[in-house]
Amino acid sequence: MGELWRRVQVLMRREKFARELEEEMRLHRALKEKELIADGAGEREARYAANREFGNATYLRECGRDAWGWSWLENFVNDVRFGARTLWQNPGFTIVAVLTLALGIGANTAIFSYVNAWMIRPLPYPQAERLMVFESHDKQKGSTREGVTSTASFLDFQKQNTSFEQTALWAGWNFNLTGGGAPALVEGGRVSWNYFDALGVKPMLGRTFTPDEDQPGTGHVAVLGQGLWQSRFAGDPKIIGRDITIEGEPYTVVGVMDGTFQFPLMGLANLWTPLALTSRERADRGRSWFFAFGRLKPGVTLERARAETATIFARLEKEFPQTNTNLTLLISTMADEISSKAGGAPMLICFCIVGLILLIACANVANLMLARATNRIKEFAVRGAMGATSGRLTRQLLTESLLLFFVGGVAGALFGIWGVRWIESQIPDHVRGYLVNYGHIDLDFTTLGFTMGIALLCGLVFGLAPARENLRQDLNSTLKDAAGQASGSKRSARLRRIFVAAEIALAVVVLISTTLLVRSFILSVRSSPGYNAENVLVAQLALPKTKYAGESRQRNFSEDVLTRIRALPQVAGVGAASSVPFGGFGRWAVLEIPEKAVSQPGDRPGARFTAVSADYFSTMQISLVKGRVFTSADAPGNALAVVINETLARRFWPNQDPIGHELRFGEQRNTCTIVGIVRDIKMYNLRPRPEPQMYVALAQFPSATLGFVVRTAGNPTTMAAAIRDTIWAVDRDQPISSVEPLETLMAIVDAGNRTLSKLLGFFGALAMFLGVIGIYGVMSDLVSQRTQEIGIRTALGASPLQVMAMVISQGLKLATIGVAVGVLCALGATRPLAAMLYQVRPNDPLTFIVVPIVFALVAAFACYVPARRAMRVDPLVALRYE
Repeated sequence: MGELWRRVQVLMRREKFARELEEEMRLHRALKEKELIADGAGEREARYAANREFGNATYLRECGRDAWGWSWLENFVNDVRFGARTLWQNPGFTIVAVLTLALGIGANTAIFSYVNAWMIRPLPYPQAERLMVFESHDKQKGSTREGVTSTASFLDFQKQNTSFEQTALWAGWNFNLTGGGAPALVEGGRVSWNYFDALGVKPMLGRTFTPDEDQPGTGHVAVLGQGLWQSRFAGDPKIIGRDITIEGEPYTVVGVMDGTFQFPLMGLANLWTPLALTSRERADRGRSWFFAFGRLKPGVTLERARAETATIFARLEKEFPQTNTNLTLLISTMADEISSKAGGAPMLICFCIVGLILLIACANVANLMLARATNRIKEFAVRGAMGATSGRLTRQLLTESLLLFFVGGVAGALFGIWGVRWIESQIPDHVRGYLVNYGHIDLDFTTLGFTMGIALLCGLVFGLAPARENLRQDLNSTLKDAAGQASGSKRSARLRRIFVAAEIALAVVVLISTTLLVRSFILSVRSSPGYNAENVLVAQLALPKTKYAGESRQRNFSEDVLTRIRALPQVAGVGAASSVPFGGFGRWAVLEIPEKAVSQPGDRPGARFTAVSADYFSTMQISLVKGRVFTSADAPGNALAVVINETLARRFWPNQDPIGHELRFGEQRNTCTIVGIVRDIKMYNLRPRPEPQMYVALAQFPSATLGFVVRTAGNPTTMAAAIRDTIWAVDRDQPISSVEPLETLMAIVDAGNRTLSKLLGFFGALAMFLGVIGIYGVMSDLVSQRTQEIGIRTALGASPLQVMAMVISQGLKLATIGVAVGVLCALGATRPLAAMLYQVRPNDPLTFIVVPIVFALVAAFACYVPARRAMRVDPLVALRYE
């Protein structure tokens, strides 16, 4: 009898529940019909729409339609309309979710725009996949450098190979352009006659070079860039055949290249002349500073070209063992070479970091959707009771998720536009010049497709968990529960905690990685360059070889300028050098140490070579370690003297005093006596280790390239005009490439690292912010769900501080798990950063200790806000509500 009575009670409760459910659904449908009719819909359409929205499959079948409607498109449109209305009715949730997604997707869009411009977008040359670049490789040392092994060896390879349709030599060059305006130093290149043909480009006016013009004495022709043609010659359409003055000699203009043509490996070029190698240059098998590229023949693979190249250079090694031993050419695609020049590794690391940030943002939004799903459990239970299938409800939830992520993608694209503009504004002018034509960073269809694609993919993946969680609720228990909560809310809470722990772990990985890189940049900036750059002005120029052909003319020019600048007011010191730190005109010299035997044929060490005036070291404040610097006694005709840096001294005389020893350098094998040792200085970058460097007296080795360093008593920029006028007082037609403070030159060269540091700092802060928001959201929702429990605890005697400690301890437990997992992951994730770090190890203990502590403190503060709300819960209000 007891069992029978229990079953009767169950049936009675089910019948009562069914009646209540039907009445509630009828009321919902009636209200919806009135709403739709008030909006202008017809009665029949309103009835159908109301029943469709609330999942009344029986009514739909009676109308002659199934639960999908007339078509998938109609169903999709209705789902989108309902999803949009739902999001519009929850502005707080929508705004927070869209902004979170916009930050994550916007960061990815901005970085992808750069990656697309330099690494994905095809080169702007016909059949660019056949363009290859050559690099010199030492098989014994395993070292690779830009350029060909030697001019003669490359010309031999050019004749013997059968893989390349064309090969071309080139070298970046600065040309002194005079006449027709103020003298100017124009960036350009000396190129072989087939340089443009090998690239597959045509001039907009005239023609390019011919083989006859690429011979010594006949190569006085030039091709102009459109920018130079318009700025210097006012776009004169009759420029073809006109003579211009380069290096004091007349050159005939034969062509003008279109403004869209750029060769990024050469930089911003506006003037080209034939290479016109002399017979001596063609026979030279010493180290070459010429660069080369080639175009493969149709059907020839890169592997075949590499194999043939190795065979040719093995033959040359046997034929010329003194110069070609262990030397060969490596071949890589031009696209890969340009990508590496554009900072491939740093940008790929940035791309990985913003990818992690996107995962953090998506996990945050998934958390928000799970929290919102808890409040919609009863709604979907009612839909299910009226006949809506689980697949139908899943499609509705995924549609809402996709719509939310689509809106986030649109907002992310807008953030990406701002990010792209900011990145472009941080790029130095000398790099931004050819971004306009070659690698312009913009939001093209590829970038927009990537943005929308990643938004919709994330919407699908991260919308699936909330959708499945909603559909796992028990129908009867959900509808009976007055609060609309069911047992499934525990599973939802567990899933949310997993999401937050994953967010925190990812955020810690990002924060540790970015902290290492930013610390590395700060250390490189703060490290001493070996001289005092404050209040130093640098004027750089190159003397025309025709006008200053003899060494005496070059010497007289530099001495005259030094004397005149020294007489200017506010000048505390002045010196001259053939190349200055962070400037141009760098040179490398092959050394020969008489007492050091050469271990292998052709294995001759090298060092940076700089000719300096007697006052150069005192003006730059470069410290003398031992011996002396140059004096007036180091004059022409006297014994040749050389000053070396500490690195060169340690390399060849590790346990000796090098003062008094001799070394030879250059093609002339000039024998010099070491008279002094000076501190290592940083010449072209703040990060790399110092290189071997030697200094000779400018009086004994006059140079056509000069940099005048002027230390002023005040702001150096105020002296720029006076320095220009002083140089022009000596030679009115002498172009000056730049007159800039040395600190400005250093900032320009290091602009890429500075921009990267700013980006990484922002990404690290963003990752921490998103991680903290995630833990705050979980703890806030936890307090809301446990309001009754907190009220009971308080009623039984728990103090507000105990309640606060309980909430904070739960949040910190979650944060601790995430931080611990993040630290373990970071130990492996930071290893690829080793090559980019300066004076910081990938597993730097300080970073791995401080970052987790800081993150834990910030997470504790994020838990404090909901904890304060919990300690203020009134037990009477909480229990009455429940």
